[in-house]
Amino acid sequence: MSAFAGLPEQAYAARLLDAALERPAHAYLLSGPAGSGKRRYADRFAAAILETDIGRVERRTHPDLFVLEPEGQGILVEGARRLRRDLYLRPYEAARRVYLILDAHLLRDESANALLKSMEEPPEYGVFVLVSDHAGRMLPTILSRVQTVPFRRFRAAVLEQTVSDPVAARAALGSLARAEDLAGDPASAGRRRAYLELARASATDEAFDPAAAAAAVLASTGERAKAESVRIGKEAAERLASVDDPKERRALEKRFDDRAKRAARRAEWDELRLAVDTVGWWYRDLMAVGLGAGDSVVNSDVAGDLSPAPAGAPGQAARALEVVADVRRSLELNIHPGLRLEAMFHRLHQAR
Repeated sequence: MSAFAGLPEQAYAARLLDAALERPAHAYLLSGPAGSGKRRYADRFAAAILETDIGRVERRTHPDLFVLEPEGQGILVEGARRLRRDLYLRPYEAARRVYLILDAHLLRDESANALLKSMEEPPEYGVFVLVSDHAGRMLPTILSRVQTVPFRRFRAAVLEQTVSDPVAARAALGSLARAEDLAGDPASAGRRRAYLELARASATDEAFDPAAAAAAVLASTGERAKAESVRIGKEAAERLASVDDPKERRALEKRFDDRAKRAARRAEWDELRLAVDTVGWWYRDLMAVGLGAGDSVVNSDVAGDLSPAPAGAPGQAARALEVVADVRRSLELNIHPGLRLEAMFHRLHQAR
């Protein structure tokens, strides 16, 4: 049986990874768009290499698993150096050690160079598993040292079959994680509706307040970050309940605290990008309706609010999409989000 049985199907990637398990090479890159299941496959791959239960990998408690991930908007060089020191420790329990590097495209230049040194001459027991949404941003020297495993977006029909919610499946734009959130988490679905309403108001409401709109988005990103921190806090409490040794307990508390902070920062920025993208897709839907292509509307639950489109809607939407794209690019540069959001909503309101 495949090590990836039960996961949403990425048939080609699963075949490559199953074959790799027969004789693991020293480095793999799971590459593809966000929401394509790469992390779930990476966790299963790591568990199979370590010959352990998937739960120990998901909880990051296996002693032969080292996870390197962004802190804020990048992977810092200190983390890459910790990995290099860890690389020369022999396995504690398994026959190999796995180095799982998440969002590898966020390696800063110094961090990437430090990682490259580790990958050039790895010990025979070391296996690197890199995961990236944007492999094209990575150093060519790193890409040349990995075996790439490609992932693809899920079709809406596959997502609908998985989550049993046609609106969520269509609005998720190929992302499994997003479809599951929209279908199963009322808070996530509520935030999406709020972003769509802000987009509509920016285009139609004379009294629209760009500053208030930006503040509403930032409040939502804060809620998402808090929810993620609480989730990891519950996981920590369950894990710590069975630990009696004071030294081990302090070490685990520190590990979970660091993980909660990283996860909260990631969730905050993910939600921020999602808010901007959702506003953009509302305007894209407005353009589609204005051009007579209403069947291609992504946010099908609000299609009735867009039709009939006002005169000049396609031109207005085109200008708005340029604004959104500019702001979306700026977020990747870590420019102050509050200022960029307010400027975006102001420009959208002026583009009416």
